[in-house]
Amino acid sequence: MRRIVLLLISLFAVACSDATSGHYAERPHGTVSIAYLKSLAHGDSTTITDDISIEGYVIANDLFGEYYKSIVISDQSGGIEIGVDIRNTAVRFPISARTVVHCSGLALGNYGGRLMLGAVPEREYTVDRIAESDIDRYMLIDCSAPVAIEPTTITIADLSPALIGNYVRIDDLSFEQASGLAWCDSDPITGKPITTQRTAYDSRGNAIAIRIIAECDYHSEVIPAGRGTLFCVVEYFNSEYSLRIVNHGIVFQ
Repeated sequence: MRRIVLLLISLFAVACSDATSGHYAERPHGTVSIAYLKSLAHGDSTTITDDISIEGYVIANDLFGEYYKSIVISDQSGGIEIGVDIRNTAVRFPISARTVVHCSGLALGNYGGRLMLGAVPEREYTVDRIAESDIDRYMLIDCSAPVAIEPTTITIADLSPALIGNYVRIDDLSFEQASGLAWCDSDPITGKPITTQRTAYDSRGNAIAIRIIAECDYHSEVIPAGRGTLFCVVEYFNSEYSLRIVNHGIVFQ
């Protein structure tokens, strides 16, 4: 665990040197917890009209390609994914950076039970990504005091709606028959990686899907054998839980 924390802090130092930064010592007026913000969601899309803000620390971006045009921030109450219409989010929103989001005028979108914060949708989606030109209007990034968020240690049996979007650690996992395969399958025609779900098991036989998107930098790496630990964000879609590895958090013997 100490190795993961030191790695994240060192990555922050490199990324934050190029990021827009400032110092925001005061909590903005109307700051609420991420859990409270989520409680405001009703239906597929909810526009936030209250003058409220959330603040948290970045736990996931595209540093390893694990999230495309989105980041995940977390506070003590939980985490939430935020859609932003930019590439290289690791530069703008480095891991462990404090991020303040002014929510009035944004929207909460419900994707099969998983909430995402972003712009009010204009077409068929439940939420749109925040345009690059609007990021400074809604979001502030503070590089002055990085905080490496500790994941919540859980088991597969602990998964619940309250954990959706949260940063977690699960120990004693194995991939059994998937060990030795690449994290992502390849399209048989183009040969390009495709988003793939692999199944991990705990020692009691409980199973959980591990979702690896095609853009992930380590899509072609071999899934390790043996038992180990994964650092992930909890996801949910249509009554099924899954995990998405963040910051290449794979620690196997």
